[in-house]
Amino acid sequence: MSNNSLLLIDPGFKADASVNCQLLLKITNDSFSYAVVDQHSEQIRIIFDKQGCTDLHQDLKSAFETDHYLSQPYGAVKAAVHTSNFIFIPHEWFDANDLSVYSNFLGSDGKVYTKTHDQLGFSTVFSLNEKVKEKLPENTIFYPQSSPLIALFNRLSGDALLIDFTASSFNVLFIKDQKINFQNHFESENAEEFNYFLLLIMEQLALTDTIPVYLQGIINEDDDYYNTLLKYFNNLYFFLPAEKQNSELLADMPPHYFSGLLALRLCE
Repeated sequence: MSNNSLLLIDPGFKADASVNCQLLLKITNDSFSYAVVDQHSEQIRIIFDKQGCTDLHQDLKSAFETDHYLSQPYGAVKAAVHTSNFIFIPHEWFDANDLSVYSNFLGSDGKVYTKTHDQLGFSTVFSLNEKVKEKLPENTIFYPQSSPLIALFNRLSGDALLIDFTASSFNVLFIKDQKINFQNHFESENAEEFNYFLLLIMEQLALTDTIPVYLQGIINEDDDYYNTLLKYFNNLYFFLPAEKQNSELLADMPPHYFSGLLALRLCE
């Protein structure tokens, strides 16, 4: 899948039923994927994925111009979008009426968004690339790329490292003592670069070989990235979607490929 596009469509899906569905979009720095999910039956009606995007803005533009499924009126639209302009703020320091102050730390003059994580005790303040935003439907609810990982917090028990891969990048969430201890995104064109960043993360977070490591996205058993992880960790697990997959679309696909995309259903 690494540099190709994939489109799976439920043959029973009718485009005029889109108002009963939600559109989930995952837009990273180098990939674009979406899912159409029936809000009543939770059936996955469509899955699309494109990895190795060299011009993400053009790919998005082209997709919304040529893919008639994307132009349908959906009952809800959620988009997790890559951005390097984000900060986590503890609730005791957060003031929703003073967002202009936080914008000074974002390195962007764009609109400031917030997502509150009540159970975790902090809010994410972020801004997005306007070129990406303008391509998406007006009713889109925007989330930073970290939100689907954060939404999976309750699906992990104890200390854990969760890594979500694209073809040439990865997103990391580290949970320690029932709290989110670290989250960040890294670009890695090959296993050698991944090895470098992994060693840096292990050193900074004082990780040992016993920490459970949960894997999702574009990674396969015995590929170079998986074998790199095997050098340092004893407990690797492919992380499946947080909720039951009511779809035959993914019967022949590694289910962990779309864990991050489908976790958008959990984002409030």
